Amino acid sequence: MKKILVLSVAILIAFSAGAQKIGVKAGYGMSGYLINYYSPEGSGMSTGLNAGLVAELDLKVIGVRADITFNQLGSNYDSRIETDVNWPLRAAGVEYDYNQNINYLNIGVSVKKGFGPAYIFVGPYFGYAISGMQKTTWEGGPTLLTPTPGTGNRDIYSDPKAFDPLAAYSDDNNQGGFGDLYNKIDFGANLGIGASFSGVFVEANAGMGFMNFINYDSQYYNAAGYATKDDMTVPITGDATMKNIFFGLSVGYMFGE
Repeated sequence: MKKILVLSVAILIAFSAGAQKIGVKAGYGMSGYLINYYSPEGSGMSTGLNAGLVAELDLKVIGVRADITFNQLGSNYDSRIETDVNWPLRAAGVEYDYNQNINYLNIGVSVKKGFGPAYIFVGPYFGYAISGMQKTTWEGGPTLLTPTPGTGNRDIYSDPKAFDPLAAYSDDNNQGGFGDLYNKIDFGANLGIGASFSGVFVEANAGMGFMNFINYDSQYYNAAGYATKDDMTVPITGDATMKNIFFGLSVGYMFGE
């Protein structure tokens, strides 16, 4: 997979070398997951930054656009706004909050159509997760299932480590990640609109991943651990699916206009 990433970057560089315009962009966005299993009502979208390079080639009717973007995706969960009485941590009197952030390097190729200063673009993207972190906060306990209060960060792609449920939750005392439970590869489609004025451009885009990034072959994957959407006491039928969805706003400057 890393070879595919290197090849994609090489193709983008080659495209940029022949491009008529090259630009830079940066912005802010919201992201979450499309899933087929139960999610507590406190689950929501997270926010993150994006920044990258853009190269464009104008043709007679449409343009071709390529970009490489650092994109922060993820989700969060706030038990304090959670009202689902079936969620076991609610019954245990525990507040469990987290913010999950996965840093992707996305490479996209789109067709672009202009309408005066305005334009639209659409095309596929390839993504690779270069890192992932989850910040978790516990309030409540201690019991055998709920540790004493604390806040800890864990690497999503690390393997679980020793965990003392009676000690305070912290960077040094948490469950760790789940190794290769999450695939690092993503592939999807990106759609956007924008406007450009004397090289300065403003864009809004939406993207959705087509690939499920739960790894069924992981030693940590257990379908029985995922519940149906309406009843968390009933395991889902089939495999669990999780796909990225994100929305972003960005501003940039295109050299050569």
